[in-house]
Amino acid sequence: MPVAAVAGIDLSYEEHGSGPPLLLIAGIPAVAGDWRPVAERMAADGRRAIAYDNRGSGASTVTPGPYTTRGLAADAVALLDHLAIERADVFGMSLGGMIAQELALGWPERVAHLVLGCTHAGIRHAAPQPREAARAFAMETDDWAERMAALAPFAFASDVDTGLLERFIAKKSDDVQDDAGYRAQIAAALTHDTLDRLDRITAPTLVVTGDDDRVIPAPSSDVLAERIPGARLVVLPGTGHLFFIEQPEQTHSVLSDFLSA
Repeated sequence: MPVAAVAGIDLSYEEHGSGPPLLLIAGIPAVAGDWRPVAERMAADGRRAIAYDNRGSGASTVTPGPYTTRGLAADAVALLDHLAIERADVFGMSLGGMIAQELALGWPERVAHLVLGCTHAGIRHAAPQPREAARAFAMETDDWAERMAALAPFAFASDVDTGLLERFIAKKSDDVQDDAGYRAQIAAALTHDTLDRLDRITAPTLVVTGDDDRVIPAPSSDVLAERIPGARLVVLPGTGHLFFIEQPEQTHSVLSDFLSA
């Protein structure tokens, strides 16, 4: 993948297609390649889909933590500058959705449309995780594959296709992340709080969640939709936290309809 030298670090990214730009911001422990089910479909629609590895993940530089969502949003802006993109549609998932909120708040002129997937306005304002999911996230291990095997089932709906789950575990077990970068990103998610600023978001906003999200439960999205002026909420039935991997066609349809409206 190409690398952008920005803000004193290297950000690894990939592009699909050409046309109006769509910036895809990943969560934890996602990397640019996890976005391909969305990126390739949007490229086929005549869009330029850009996904990247956040600071501390994938092939991007790991810097000392903790990180903040505001700081990670500044990285996203630096990548847009590097690519000479003045304004883009922005779709962030989970931690990426928190970063996207800060991007829309701090650099509103850079965001044409905002899509927030399975995210929240701050841990204090989010619905609590089911106990078994919280235990999986709290697990202490130095074995990355063991961590992914424990977390992956909670990334999807409880009745997810076993073949899809097995393929996902195999992929993520190979996407080994630096422990310091992983923990620094978690710190960014835990300290994120935009609740009292959401009413300042001016970009047309779509909030999307899965009705069986066991990582950031669906009611967390209600707060975003209620507080962001004019925001539209879509709940995808039968999907979990990574709805765009479970239901790529449905995600593509919802996203395309919103961006072209």
